[in-house]
Amino acid sequence: MTAILLRPTPRAIRAGLSALTLVLALAATASARAGKYVHKPGPDWAPYAHSVEIAPGGVFDYSANLDAPAGKYGALRATQAGHFEFENRPGVRARFWGPNLTFTANYFSKTEAGRVADRFARSGYNLVRFHHFDRDLVRAGNNSWELDPEKLDQLEYLFAAMKKRGVHITIDLFSHRFFSDAERDAFGVTHKHVSHAIFKGLVPISEAAWQSWARYAKNLLTHKNPYTGLTWAEDPALIGICPLNEDQLFNRISDPEVLALYKKAFVETGAGPAADAGNRAAPAWNRFIIECEIRSDARIFAFLRGLGVKALLTGANSQSTQSQAFLREHYDYVDNHAYWDHPKFPEKEWTAPFAFHQGKATAGKVSEPRQLFATRAFGRPFTVTEFNFCRPNRHRHEGAVLMPAYAGLQDWDALCNFQYAKDRESALDGAMDNYFALANDPIGNIGDRLGALLFLRADIAPARNAIAWAARPASAFSDQWLRYPDAFSFLGLVSRIGAFTGEPADVLARARADKAAGITAVVFGEGKNIPPPDTVPAGAYPANDRLHTALLRDGVLPAGSINAGATHFKSDTGEIELNTGAGFLKVVTPRSELFVVPARADLTGGIVSITGNTTGAAINVVSLDGKPLAESRRILVTHLTDAIPQGATFGAPDRKLIYEWGAGPHLVHRGEASLTLRLPAAAGGEWKAWAVDATGARVREIPLRKENDVFIMTVATITPEGTQLAYELAR
Repeated sequence: MTAILLRPTPRAIRAGLSALTLVLALAATASARAGKYVHKPGPDWAPYAHSVEIAPGGVFDYSANLDAPAGKYGALRATQAGHFEFENRPGVRARFWGPNLTFTANYFSKTEAGRVADRFARSGYNLVRFHHFDRDLVRAGNNSWELDPEKLDQLEYLFAAMKKRGVHITIDLFSHRFFSDAERDAFGVTHKHVSHAIFKGLVPISEAAWQSWARYAKNLLTHKNPYTGLTWAEDPALIGICPLNEDQLFNRISDPEVLALYKKAFVETGAGPAADAGNRAAPAWNRFIIECEIRSDARIFAFLRGLGVKALLTGANSQSTQSQAFLREHYDYVDNHAYWDHPKFPEKEWTAPFAFHQGKATAGKVSEPRQLFATRAFGRPFTVTEFNFCRPNRHRHEGAVLMPAYAGLQDWDALCNFQYAKDRESALDGAMDNYFALANDPIGNIGDRLGALLFLRADIAPARNAIAWAARPASAFSDQWLRYPDAFSFLGLVSRIGAFTGEPADVLARARADKAAGITAVVFGEGKNIPPPDTVPAGAYPANDRLHTALLRDGVLPAGSINAGATHFKSDTGEIELNTGAGFLKVVTPRSELFVVPARADLTGGIVSITGNTTGAAINVVSLDGKPLAESRRILVTHLTDAIPQGATFGAPDRKLIYEWGAGPHLVHRGEASLTLRLPAAAGGEWKAWAVDATGARVREIPLRKENDVFIMTVATITPEGTQLAYELAR
């Protein structure tokens, strides 16, 4: 028997684990490793030939929808109605969908960059977020503003390749780079390693940190790209900039030395009594932190405009707290991030094993994307530059319907899946590892292409009505982590929701003045700081457990849109129906019908009916020629279940703890259903159906049976003839 020396980790010590608890925890981990579950082929899992490439002219080639080159209509701007348009194309709404490229996935040879840009265009992406690229743009040991010429050349060629094909770019000006010893010494803290979180907290309070950030920004944005002939600042293909990614100060000043700097400034500026410094329940302290961030953002924005930056500017792109409404109303557009089943790290951050809860988003009342709804600021465009339904969650196929459906209902303006790839190799050819990478996941990859098509084509209609949250200072600053209540966010499953700052009466007046927003009611929070009843005007409602009942009673919500138990929701457009108890979602629009369908459930839309479904899946039927399904001559059907690499190693069959991703190939989970399609008679040609491969190319014809006035086809991920996740119908 091998002896094991047990030493408490710093994480365990901070958590206060006793020696016995630690022994038991480590013993459980060792036991999990010993009894690990290795994923392999079987009756319900078969190999799938995954590919990141897209066949020209196939059902996944949407390049004809792009309007190249990016920036041809001038700089992007925000409209008074809170959306995007280009300066030389006034009145024409601009929407964007694309993925993130992170770390070395931003650096390619010229041939490779063209290959990736071609694939993005075929995916229908008109946006890419260059993210975490700053880690490799600065040489280790150098000052953080000294750019590596070779890496900069690769990045600028990729910029030009994307621009040429109609793909716009958005960036951060800090996410992951490191600092020289001289920089760290000047920041005012004693840390030998200044983490990314610490630096984000330092920029508003340390002049040296601000100067490091500003020098980097200037060197990048004023550099003339030899492949476009323009600097980054003046290039209209660059449409958005977040100066510091996920920089919300409440989350970035926990380090004792950084916190001490803010406490000192709080007292010295007379923002409040010393006893309130650092107290998350002290309104004066919470207001001070938000105001620090407002002042810092104003300085940053002025600096960037002074460099000639044309791109729109944002910030605070994480978290869903009420106090952030006071920040976000200062931005050109609002951005936020959210994930379903984001990995957790039971042993070491960002290192295996990784833990997942394996829950269904539909059963969880779609907390993703629901938690994002209220964080929109009415009158500002809204984007989500990071979202993911993470692998190996077995229900992640739901994201292929949830995100485009509710982004359309909420009338958002841009989405970026995080991420396409974390490194150059997987961006080029795909791989097996990683919980985020679309290039490494057949389910996520196809789902995101579908999302781009649906969202950019505006298949899902925006909600007819809107309801505003009144972010009251007395409530919002009472707790730095005060979020929006479920009673309010549930309304976003029916109508558009978002926030204004101010008292209910003031917000109601603003809402009525902004006729374009279509706001029909205002909601405010309950608690110890509620306004006196005689100051609450008609049209304003407290966010309690009777909220949706009151809104139904007064006709703000359509009859039948939310049931008594808040488990069944219908959008006010009539297009989206969610049943969280049964775990299904259906979206019925003229050009597309989308279904999250549980095992053994039957669902019916307008053109499509599903019966005999054997496993949880997302089944989607989408017109490819832009015509309504009832008139279309070419249709895409996707049937997304689950896929996990062969050899993936878990702690147990529940897949809640993964140790290794395996060597592949990808194994697809068995699923089968019968689709009834009420398609028009095939005047001018008979309907035919084909299974298609991962590239969207036809591989074999499949039976399509006509009975009376309908067509019937069987979709099955695993058949004797092959494994497939999608089909093409044409006449």
